Amino acid sequence: MTTEAEQAFIARKAAKREGRRGMQEEKAILGMTSLMDAITIIVTYLLKNYGSDPVVIAPTQGQKVPLSKADTPIQDGVPIYVSERAITFAEKRVVQMDETGQIDPAALQGHLIGPLYDLLAEEADKAKQMSEGKGEEWEGRIILVGDQNLKFSVLVDVMYTAGRAEFREYAFCVVQQNG
Repeated sequence: MTTEAEQAFIARKAAKREGRRGMQEEKAILGMTSLMDAITIIVTYLLKNYGSDPVVIAPTQGQKVPLSKADTPIQDGVPIYVSERAITFAEKRVVQMDETGQIDPAALQGHLIGPLYDLLAEEADKAKQMSEGKGEEWEGRIILVGDQNLKFSVLVDVMYTAGRAEFREYAFCVVQQNG
């Protein structure tokens, strides 16, 4: 029991098929240039993303990263650069230090560094959303790139601030010493 509309559709389809049978076949020409361009782009992308170290640490100007005999590779995390002159996060100076290497008292509330906390909390929210979207658990790791002459009290303040922003793992960046 087919309707008139279905019969008309089947008839048009059959007429179209018969019309194509009488036509000559077109020869397809494969453009190798565009195919090679696509392959080159894919290979370059893969090499760039998977052939290099996942973490790139570039100390700030004048910063002397401590030496160590540790041979454990650094894991992925959010870098915080702490020199004798400033605390830098996301390529911008967050807090200026005074001439004795102490954090500006206006930026410090107890052990919490206000401007750094704001940026870290925002970064934590972004990272959590990205991890959730990928179906992974958020690790909450920061990489402390500190100067070898850094005061311990400054390091404690930075770690406390990161902890309050829900970062719970800390990795210290060092330069591997030979021997």
